[in-house]
Amino acid sequence: MIRPSRQLYCQLLLDLGLAKGSVDALLDNDIDKLFQPHGLGHFLGMDVHDVSPSGPVPEQLQAGHVVTCEPGLYFVDHMLQPTYEHPQKRGLLNQSVIDSFRPFGGIRIEDNILIQSQGNHNLTEAAGMVKSIEDVEAVCKAGS
Repeated sequence: MIRPSRQLYCQLLLDLGLAKGSVDALLDNDIDKLFQPHGLGHFLGMDVHDVSPSGPVPEQLQAGHVVTCEPGLYFVDHMLQPTYEHPQKRGLLNQSVIDSFRPFGGIRIEDNILIQSQGNHNLTEAAGMVKSIEDVEAVCKAGS
């Protein structure tokens, strides 16, 4: 589950013009981790960030597990700058595109998912949380 999600994320970085090269090159150099350092998700339980013996989320989910799905895209100076200076990794980044997003900081919209024997149940949607671009912008405007 982890590798396919990282491959998809690397392809997204290429599609957005943030990175250059191939998905394999980005994976081999952990470029995706520059933009999503927290990983894709973790267990929810007695502790907000429960961890299984095999890590934040096991390879095989079971009915009754509750996990987060929280892809993010961040532009963190202290992570990006050393990569810009790295002789091998800097050629995989499109610095001008990345720099245009740096003032923005980043975004993460989280879902909490209950794994069931027949599919899953999105607890975030069931709670009526907003996630569409229009709804998030409306909430932000109302709060300012």
